[in-house]
Amino acid sequence: MKRSIWLEIYTKSWCEETQNYQMGQQTRQPLSLPDILVLNCNLDSAGNEEFWKVQTELAKSEGKESWIPHNLTLDLEGKSVEYELYATFSFIQESGNPIGNLISHVKVSKLYHEIKGMPPKDNWYLFNDLLISPVAANEAVTFDLGYSIPCVFYYVRKNFEKDHPSEVSFPLDSSVLLPTKSISKLTKELQLFTPLDPDEHPKKGTLVALDCEFVTLNAEETELRSDGTNAIVRPSHSAVARVTVIRGEGDRVGKPFIDDYIATSEQIVDYLTKFSGIQPGDLDAAISSKHLATLKATYCKIRYLSHVGVKFVGHGLQNDFTELNLYVRPDQIIDTVTLFHLPRKRLVSLRFLAWFFLQKRIQEGVHDSIEDARTALELYNKYLEITSQGRKTQEFRLSTLRKLYEEGSRLDWKVPEVSSLNIKLANVQLE
Repeated sequence: MKRSIWLEIYTKSWCEETQNYQMGQQTRQPLSLPDILVLNCNLDSAGNEEFWKVQTELAKSEGKESWIPHNLTLDLEGKSVEYELYATFSFIQESGNPIGNLISHVKVSKLYHEIKGMPPKDNWYLFNDLLISPVAANEAVTFDLGYSIPCVFYYVRKNFEKDHPSEVSFPLDSSVLLPTKSISKLTKELQLFTPLDPDEHPKKGTLVALDCEFVTLNAEETELRSDGTNAIVRPSHSAVARVTVIRGEGDRVGKPFIDDYIATSEQIVDYLTKFSGIQPGDLDAAISSKHLATLKATYCKIRYLSHVGVKFVGHGLQNDFTELNLYVRPDQIIDTVTLFHLPRKRLVSLRFLAWFFLQKRIQEGVHDSIEDARTALELYNKYLEITSQGRKTQEFRLSTLRKLYEEGSRLDWKVPEVSSLNIKLANVQLE
């Protein structure tokens, strides 16, 4: 704590008296105690690490899970301030991961749970990239130095929110969905979507279908281990190349209202054309004939849709949202990957599901995000049809999925050629 707020630095400085450089000491002393206290854990030497280990062992011997306090009081010149722990940040070093990653434990305001209508909790959450999960309060201060290395502790003065309201208004409104001009320099552009009309303003529960396509910016780097196995030194890095959102209801159901190609100036090592449909030049503002947008502009559109509470339909949506770096509530996601899946069985491709349930052949040439989003929407409607059997719903659904997996296993999960379409499709007759 002293190293964080009462800093002592030893540096060399020029001495006029001796005409030489001398070692000097600089001290930074607090004049008052702050509202927010950020402490550096200082685990940068063997001595400090040993100190942490000893304190941890002493706490365990006293029956405590951690020696880090959730509450503390500081005194300075007769004035005392009580603090509460609000966040801890630590570095996770897993075996086989040479890079490691940072995670945080954050105490969320009680107001959040009140707004969401959630029952009272410890209010502590783990943030690990896009993984956000509730945890017990003691987990925020429990560390294993061989795996989890504490970095920073974040304390806040008690009753801080009364003096400094932390409510943040959402910065976006429906104007982000208004038609925007392509940033492509070509005067003519290929626009395959119809922007929303004012009476189509999305709201909570509005059904939309989403699909994203990606390109690879850098290839995966591996090294050969002494035992002959390959270890990933640097994983491949992909980027969002196209985002499509189509209407899931209304008079224009199935028609896209967002179809943005994402402009990039970074070098693309693989367009993944067979799987993405993206061609060289599609993302180049100088020569592209597509409707180009910046990643920020497109992100704001999807972020706004998520905020108002629309329900997203798609296939493999978790991967799409991960690449977009966007967290969407689970109750807003309808993923055909999980709708048509039996436990402990393989995941079924969109192409095979479309053939089996809809008698449609998709992705015959290259993937197209409009076709994929529209197909996911049709599959969801098919799922609703299958599960509308009253008391027999669950039995009927399981029976249908078993037939799907039997047929998939027989065909090695490959859609048969056109000449083989006399194979009976599983268009189950509804009772």
